[in-house]
Amino acid sequence: MKRVLLGLLAITALQSASALTIVVDYTYDTDNFFGSNAGASAALNQAASDVSAVITSSLGALTPSTLSFSGVNGGTTATADWSVNFTNPTSGGAIQLNNFSAAANEYRIFVGSRSIGGGTLGLGGAAGAGLALGGAGSDGEWAGAISQMQTASNAVMTRGAGPVIGVIAGNATLGASNQAYSLQFGLLAGSLAFDNTTNWQFDHTIGVGEGLFDFYSVALHEILHSLGFGSGVTWNENHTGTTWTGANGVAANNGSGSGLLSAGQDHVASGVFSEVFMDSQSQVSVMNPSIAAGTRRYLTDLDVAMLDDLGFSVLAIPEPSTFAFSAVVFGAGLIVWMRRTRARQT
Repeated sequence: MKRVLLGLLAITALQSASALTIVVDYTYDTDNFFGSNAGASAALNQAASDVSAVITSSLGALTPSTLSFSGVNGGTTATADWSVNFTNPTSGGAIQLNNFSAAANEYRIFVGSRSIGGGTLGLGGAAGAGLALGGAGSDGEWAGAISQMQTASNAVMTRGAGPVIGVIAGNATLGASNQAYSLQFGLLAGSLAFDNTTNWQFDHTIGVGEGLFDFYSVALHEILHSLGFGSGVTWNENHTGTTWTGANGVAANNGSGSGLLSAGQDHVASGVFSEVFMDSQSQVSVMNPSIAAGTRRYLTDLDVAMLDDLGFSVLAIPEPSTFAFSAVVFGAGLIVWMRRTRARQT
């Protein structure tokens, strides 16, 4: 079996046409970090809701639950059987799900906590995938069977919107026939881990206390990583080194993509400012690599524009005259966010 396991990466609007629903799944919260802390789950759910609200893409359903696809050509069959692979957010161990399904427009993120260390506040990323190929029949019909299987698999596993996270490619042999295949997968699921030794501010409805790290801000950051921000095929197609080449992100950064990414090429560079989405307040991108204690961040125009470059349909960034606001209401993102008094986020 070949595997690709990727590293763990209130809007006030006139109208929301959101199609995406981010489902927070506590199955692996086995140390009861969220179960015993209503404030943590409330902040996380609000962050998930706020991200969902700006994405209008329709994701296809992941079915059947076996994630098994076949191509038939005459009497010959080629099959692809997928698994969904991610890091257990609580133990740090590997999880492989051989049966997994998701409804249309649903994106499931598994969450938990553990002692991460190194000043890291959180880890987030999209799931990877495993693949087993099979087949039987005549080598003369093998090419057609492989082609049909590839078409069927890619139609479902890429979900019709959002980024391509990974590609598993190679050659499959039946008798004397050796056929190339290239199977893509997109947003299957996500995984988020939060450090359980951090002095957190869980209440997202009040200001952040001195010396505390804002859980809502980190959740927002890690959720974006789980949506392909910082890793994956589509992400890599949108940058060259630290230069972002996606048209929407470049436009949101005053026409320049040069130096827009951090040295690690998985975050927006430190000190890059944008306007808070649906507001005119200036703020560093929520995808900055670090956050200071006592600080809260919200989605910015730049963050949303870069999601657009990753293949999502998003709410339009309005001109200042097309919306009204009295306050920022955003709820009152394995890649790391670090503490600094500043902390690192991944």
